[in-house]
Amino acid sequence: MSTLLLLLLFVLAWVVLILPKQRELRRHNALLATLAEGDEVMSGSGIYGTITAIDGDVVYLEVAEGIELKVARRAVASKVAPAVGVGDDDGDEGTSSVTEGVGADDGAVDERSDDTPGEGTDAESSGRN
Repeated sequence: MSTLLLLLLFVLAWVVLILPKQRELRRHNALLATLAEGDEVMSGSGIYGTITAIDGDVVYLEVAEGIELKVARRAVASKVAPAVGVGDDDGDEGTSSVTEGVGADDGAVDERSDDTPGEGTDAESSGRN
């Protein structure tokens, strides 16, 4: 009986902990295999840029006019959808959205506000000025 329980716990841990991580790793490796010059991407640290060159495990991102960053290929977290034409008539200004990659599967929006009335800093609440 205890052997069966131990086996059941192992299977449950496998399904809950290991399988989702393996799926995420496969999805990320597929993303890295499809990277090409000209793709707009976001790095794991949140830096947006356009790929100008790929040299093996190194990706060169242009983050601003004339400014390139050299980052590890595995540091690319997701591709970014092309900008939606909001602004000029040429359509190259606007908002971008994450299309695939790590964390792109949920559309959750954080609706918290830091302007909650009645809350202050510790100095305000303790009476110190």
